[in-house]
Amino acid sequence: MFELPLSPKAQKPSFRKKAADYLGSQAFMRLLAILVGGFFCLLIFIISISPKRYNLVVGMVPDQTIAAHKDVIDEVTTQVNRDAAAAAVAPTYHHQDGITEAVIANLEAVHAEIVAVRQYAQTLPDYSNRRTYSQDELAVAHDMLNLMELQDFQIVTLLNATNEQFDEMYAALLPAVRNTMQGNVIQGQESSAINGIMQLVGYKTNVSLLQNVVLPVLRTIIEPNMVVDAEATESARQDAWNAVEPVVFKQGQNIVVRGEGRVRENQIAMLNSLGLLDDNTIDYQMYLGALALVAFVLALSFVALKVLSPQTAGETRSIVLINLVILISLALSLLAKEVQLIYLAPLALPFMLLTATLGPMPAIIAGTACTALGAVMITGTGSATTDWVNLLSIGIFSGVLSSLLLKSNYQRSYVLLTGALVGLTNFLLLFGLGLLTSMNLQSTVNKGLWSLVGAAVSTVLCLAIQPALESAFNLPTPTRLLDLTNPNHPLLRRLLLEAPGTYHHSIIIANLAEACAEAIGANPLLARAGAYFHDIGKLKRPLYFKENQIGTGNVHDSTDPQVSAAIITSHVREGLALARQYRLPQEIQQIIAEHHGDSLVAFFYHKAVQESDNEQLDKSEFSYTGVPPQTAEGALVMLCDTIEAAIRTLNSPSQEEIVVFINDLIQKKIQSGQMSNAPLTLKDLQIISDTCATVLNGVFHERIEYPAAPDKLLAPREKLLAQLQQLRKSSAPPVSLPLSPPKKRADQEEKAV
Repeated sequence: MFELPLSPKAQKPSFRKKAADYLGSQAFMRLLAILVGGFFCLLIFIISISPKRYNLVVGMVPDQTIAAHKDVIDEVTTQVNRDAAAAAVAPTYHHQDGITEAVIANLEAVHAEIVAVRQYAQTLPDYSNRRTYSQDELAVAHDMLNLMELQDFQIVTLLNATNEQFDEMYAALLPAVRNTMQGNVIQGQESSAINGIMQLVGYKTNVSLLQNVVLPVLRTIIEPNMVVDAEATESARQDAWNAVEPVVFKQGQNIVVRGEGRVRENQIAMLNSLGLLDDNTIDYQMYLGALALVAFVLALSFVALKVLSPQTAGETRSIVLINLVILISLALSLLAKEVQLIYLAPLALPFMLLTATLGPMPAIIAGTACTALGAVMITGTGSATTDWVNLLSIGIFSGVLSSLLLKSNYQRSYVLLTGALVGLTNFLLLFGLGLLTSMNLQSTVNKGLWSLVGAAVSTVLCLAIQPALESAFNLPTPTRLLDLTNPNHPLLRRLLLEAPGTYHHSIIIANLAEACAEAIGANPLLARAGAYFHDIGKLKRPLYFKENQIGTGNVHDSTDPQVSAAIITSHVREGLALARQYRLPQEIQQIIAEHHGDSLVAFFYHKAVQESDNEQLDKSEFSYTGVPPQTAEGALVMLCDTIEAAIRTLNSPSQEEIVVFINDLIQKKIQSGQMSNAPLTLKDLQIISDTCATVLNGVFHERIEYPAAPDKLLAPREKLLAQLQQLRKSSAPPVSLPLSPPKKRADQEEKAV
């Protein structure tokens, strides 16, 4: 049926749809983060500038006696008494019918399963009571146990027990369980019942069977037959709660007595209820001024961030981090004010922390805003004082200096050196300002020394907080990337031990990617870290990848090509799972997800086509499910991965062959669309090609031909060569394709084959 086209008005999304889309967008999340951060900044600011009120608070010693002018209930004490009365009521239980029969039935079912496991063990070759069982055999035993779970050592104890020991155990266990369940097994006290059964059975049961078999069985089957009657218990407790009479202070009765102890919470509550706490006046002008100042400073800093560092301003994680650092810095400044050491405030902390986590530009912008608010907050709301000028000057100057110093070096030792230079700068700057504005030299020196200590506090706090922020926000900071590239990282250790071929393959790719990143101006640390972890998914099935098939045959020779392709492509998904488990930064996870893009596993596709009599198959079943790399570092890892995997198929190539080969591989990646999303120019790709060729030429360098060994050593040498030749014959030959036909070079990129 023909339908009239919608009018332009009807085609427009509704306001509700637009609102819903916006509320679910990252832009709204950033706005929410800004508003929440601004609110807490305003709260700290108001707390700092609000005048002190000398009213009664909990813990103070009262300086006057206050009596109730009318009857008032002591709500705090009454609530405590009622809660105590309710908590003292014991739970009410009721008996559950059929639990005993169910427990006995479960015991018999569990007994049938463990008997079946023992019968299975007795069918194994060389069965004895001291037999050692393989993991596969234990796995079969685990699969036979559906009603309970046993550890490997517990299963071994079960299997190694003699028939007499096992029969004695069950003969003692069954009546003990029946007798116990015929009594009362109270909910929450099942362990007592289990201990009682264990004592009864222990007289006739082997100790190992008792601990490793009987105890897990009892923990599986024992259920309480006396359960808490929640309704009756709650009713009884409510009755007890209601039965407690409220504590009442009569008219004229003293609530607070001068000099008699300290003011308690219940007294403050009663005074507040009576309206006797004179703290109800509000200085609206001061609060409006604080709101205007905080809003202006934060809005201006966000606009500057939007203009000068748009990537940071467009990321919710970065906005939250900036807000958190500002709040921490303001809170510490407030603490310095409370201890009356305003020059101890860690003014350089936001600059140092944000430089180490987000970079110098966001640090300078946010740090300047934090310093401006902190200076006003610390010195008060009066006219511009000398202290305000001093704090603002040293805060901004030393903060910008620390950001510039930490711009290119993030080592912990360099942070300490930066802190020392910041402290010295603070001292000299305050000393100079003090000589201009004050005649009191001692006061000037004291301020400079406290600012020196404040710089040290900023440095220590930066070193202490930075790792926590890196971990909490999963940031790929240079420091964290250096930590991740440490060979002692758990994933890299696993890769070295469980998939050594993949580990060394990743090391080579890391060297290539780092060199290329430095050449084109990308992030070399991120490229190296991404290369280290890009193939961690191969830990799931390392022997299905050619580089790990050392001295063994190729398992793919007897595997369906479609299954092989599924196994090969699954390492991306499994690598992402491991990356999330070990909380690798999102940027590294992206490299893992994109390092193969949506490319075709050509070798197995062609193999499947050949086995199906050249029938065209669905390429999607033989392709990776990712997307082409969207970052320069991800594209570098993909290219270096392809180049390193394919270059190993060459036999002593010349420098010219390596260059031609690399250019051909890069061109194929471009033609297949794998570089379509990467921010790389043709110039960048040429630089990458030249850099990879330079590095790989060093790998395939010519070696000196050493002279033949003396005659007396020929025999052992020939023996060794014969052994190596025999080893090669016994191993499955590697699957590779000839180099000469250009059309087959894509298959050489499949390093997993």
